[in-house]
Amino acid sequence: MKKIIPILLITFSGSIFANTPIISLNLVQTSPIVIQKALASGVVFSSNQSNYQLILGGRAIAKNNNSVAAQSANSVASNLWTGENGPFVVSVGNSGQSSNSALSANGVSYNQIVYNTRNGQIGIIVGDIIVKLKPNYNVVTLASTFNINLINNFENINTAVFNVIPGQDIFTIAQALSSHPGVEFAEIDVIENFPEIN
Repeated sequence: MKKIIPILLITFSGSIFANTPIISLNLVQTSPIVIQKALASGVVFSSNQSNYQLILGGRAIAKNNNSVAAQSANSVASNLWTGENGPFVVSVGNSGQSSNSALSANGVSYNQIVYNTRNGQIGIIVGDIIVKLKPNYNVVTLASTFNINLINNFENINTAVFNVIPGQDIFTIAQALSSHPGVEFAEIDVIENFPEIN
């Protein structure tokens, strides 16, 4: 009798799960161009427990930017690859970094994009650095030292969000912050998923 009960339980539980659909995880197929440009950049970093690679010549331009230069930059003819992520058109310019330099010269605001090596998604660097400070360290002093803007200070958890000034290299600043004696860690903020707008 003792042997029959476990067999019945196994049989019963197997029949319950027999009709349960298996959930399939469909990872997005990333363009080989994106992967090639990410590998070519040589810039690798971690944020929020994910590994990212900067996409060389990649940019994200707000969809609502109707300037002639932005519309031209978002055209298929100007890019090796184009896609969308939330409120942004993401692309890799035909001329790599010089494409992005031309955008800056024409006053077009854009964000750098990255490749998530784990899930194949494209993320957008919004220009923020999340910093975990050591206890009793002054965030205003840190902002002044690195010439960055303090956006939010969560004193109760010793965490602050800073924003780099246009023209500053976010990677250099994040690395320097990580090495600072008043900082436990500093991570570049990357957004992969944007809320649906109805």
